[in-house]
Amino acid sequence: MYLKNLKTFLTSKRSIDAALVVIIAVLATANVFQAVQPTGLGSASSPFVWFIPAIIVAALFGGFISGIAATLLGAATAWWLSGAPADMAALKSSLPSLWLMLAAGVASSALGGRWQAARQVAMLFDTAAADTMDSQSQLHSVLNNSPALVSIKDEHGRLVMANRGLLDTLGKTRDSVVGCNVYELFPRDVADQLWHSDQEVLRSGEILRQVEEVPTKNGERRTFFTARFPVNHRNSDKLLGVCAVAMDITAQKNAEEKLRHAAQHDTLTGLPNRALVYEFGALLLAAAKRSNKRLAVLFFDLERFKSLNDAYGREAGDCLLKEIAQRLRNNVRGSDLVGRMGSDEFVVVLSDVQSEQDVANSAAHLLTVLRQPCQSGDVTLSASPSIGISLFPDDGGDIDTLIAHADAAMRDARERGHAGYQFFTPAIQNRIQRAIAIEQKLRQGIEQNEFELHYQPVVDTRSRRIVGAEALIRWPQANGEVMQPDEFIQVAEANGVINQLGAWVIQEACRQVRQWRMQGMPPLRIAVNVSPIQFRSRNFYQCVADALAASGIDPNCLELEVTESAVMKQVDEASQTLSSLKNLGLQISLDDFGTGYSSLSRLARLPFDKLKVDQSFIRNIDTDSRSLAIAETVIALGKRLGVKVVAEGIETEAAFNLLRKCDCDLGQGYLLSKPMPAEQFRQWHQEHMLAVS
Repeated sequence: MYLKNLKTFLTSKRSIDAALVVIIAVLATANVFQAVQPTGLGSASSPFVWFIPAIIVAALFGGFISGIAATLLGAATAWWLSGAPADMAALKSSLPSLWLMLAAGVASSALGGRWQAARQVAMLFDTAAADTMDSQSQLHSVLNNSPALVSIKDEHGRLVMANRGLLDTLGKTRDSVVGCNVYELFPRDVADQLWHSDQEVLRSGEILRQVEEVPTKNGERRTFFTARFPVNHRNSDKLLGVCAVAMDITAQKNAEEKLRHAAQHDTLTGLPNRALVYEFGALLLAAAKRSNKRLAVLFFDLERFKSLNDAYGREAGDCLLKEIAQRLRNNVRGSDLVGRMGSDEFVVVLSDVQSEQDVANSAAHLLTVLRQPCQSGDVTLSASPSIGISLFPDDGGDIDTLIAHADAAMRDARERGHAGYQFFTPAIQNRIQRAIAIEQKLRQGIEQNEFELHYQPVVDTRSRRIVGAEALIRWPQANGEVMQPDEFIQVAEANGVINQLGAWVIQEACRQVRQWRMQGMPPLRIAVNVSPIQFRSRNFYQCVADALAASGIDPNCLELEVTESAVMKQVDEASQTLSSLKNLGLQISLDDFGTGYSSLSRLARLPFDKLKVDQSFIRNIDTDSRSLAIAETVIALGKRLGVKVVAEGIETEAAFNLLRKCDCDLGQGYLLSKPMPAEQFRQWHQEHMLAVS
């Protein structure tokens, strides 16, 4: 270790500089002495004396070590110059001079060492002072140019330092804040918060991070993220105060608030969206439970809104939605909740309701308000709302259940054609549970091929000869009962399996036609009902084409029945689809004609082969003159359009005779036969053909 330190000392720049001074001083003196000796100047004194100035110079410039080194080197050089190695007598005569040089060298080295030490101390002090000044300048520059607000308070809460950012925020000068406590600088509520935060840091000795609001010089309160930490003495653990560094995060907080508002509110109407409706609704429900009060949920849906949107454009539809939202807000209390669930669906949660009658009155009032016309540019729009109502605690104990039950009540009213509002009832609950049970079994039924087709004959009204049949789906149950299509078709349409189920019906009908032909039956045209959802699916055409190709039957033996409402929503697209299907060679029948309020001019553009008069117009034609008039009109219209007319729902002989007199082409109904399984239909066909022959 000592050798390493010695090596470091000997190879340092300062040691090398000192050695050079010694060598140069001694060599210079030796050269001078040699140069003046021939002139006789050097013989007047001993050469040892000549090296004393060199030793003094080396000591002053190099310090103690250099002085000693110069003394020894000078003594050796002077001894050699005096000729002492050859003449011992000369050595004795030079001893006084040698001792004088050594004494002078030691004294000069001591003085030079002290002078160099003092000089180095002064240099170190100057350097430290300069470094300190630089550090302070840098620290001052960093603090004053920092975007953060920096302050230091002593243990008594008095401000001892504040950077420029804090002073600018407060609108004060340094002299006016230094020595003040927080109660002299901020309002009472803010000062209390700051004081307690500082005291917590002083007690715990740990960093405290928090978000806080601080007023600025113009009175605006801005949000800061502040980190507080204790300030300790440099050489001890003595606590001197608290330093606070605060970053202004007002912009970030406002941006977060906007994002949060956008995530929880409908962008069009500004109402709470579905997620916030459930959150706020749960809070209102909790308050109702605590106070033992009742609460009502009203679920709104606008009838024919999509049609209005399609007819007048999205801008008009948006105008209507915003007007509906504003009317709802203006006609409920501030303690009630109004939200948009999506599309044309709204929810109102009425808190603190007294009775069911009060809710009914509120619903009736809202219906009146919402039905008033709305002006959108040059277009006048009218909303036709349906309202479903559920009550707490009668219809549910949580907000999810109450909203679901109100929705179910609204859909029940709409499906049944009830105008206005509908309260949730146990019957609706039973239908919901029934639908859920059907939905759970539906996919399994399709996978396990539990369905079957029944066939209802279609006859020529003039000859009563059978010309075809309508295929009607049935679902036999394990208990021996048969589920009718009106129970499960809507569920299939709702849960998305209607396309799979409809494809099976077409395939099975084509297969059965082929089997009958192989059994010797004459060609019959089988009509298959097509769901509107199935008809509008992208792969419907391919589904029909594949079924015809797989069965190998004559396409003319297949007839597709599409409802009037299905094709009238998008006439152009429907016309293209129907034309493509007719190109396959099959027949198209327009079902339920007269129930959809169709435009006759648009109806004439559709390539169909038959009109099926809805049974509601046929059932009473023998007893109701208006029903007969409608039937006659529809039959006449079919003749003018060049298509055949089929009357369904014939139940009496009198009705059958009237249709024949009206020149109706085809008929079907319970008078002729109920729908039958395939084998029973084959046998009936044989018996009927023998009877009419």
